[in-house]
Amino acid sequence: MANELNHIIVHCRNRRQSAAFLADLMAAPTPVDWGRFTQVATSNNVGIDFADDLVPHDRINESHVAFLVTDEEFDAVLARLKKNSIPFWPNPARSVEGEINHSYGGRGLYALDPGGTVLAEFMTTPYGDTP
Repeated sequence: MANELNHIIVHCRNRRQSAAFLADLMAAPTPVDWGRFTQVATSNNVGIDFADDLVPHDRINESHVAFLVTDEEFDAVLARLKKNSIPFWPNPARSVEGEINHSYGGRGLYALDPGGTVLAEFMTTPYGDTP
């Protein structure tokens, strides 16, 4: 069997709020509670499990999740961000609010969840062979 990613745990301050934020941006199904986790399902069947009680809140590091999307999906994510006045940036350093990038001939952006612990990236073109 190939090594296939099945799920990943993302530590955050409010699992339901962070999961709902990401699911809304992705237009994904409503997140589902699985015991102490709240899971967002992706189109390739990888679960993103949000947990808010496994790590003390003052020790949570910012997580990063990245999604390769179509141009239409990117436009929809961008529209939802703008509609809800959610800040977004062209890079993970969050240098210029309200801008997108055009890396590798595509488009990309980053948005931070309401708890400030999960930085979501949406890109239309995967990274190239060299940075």
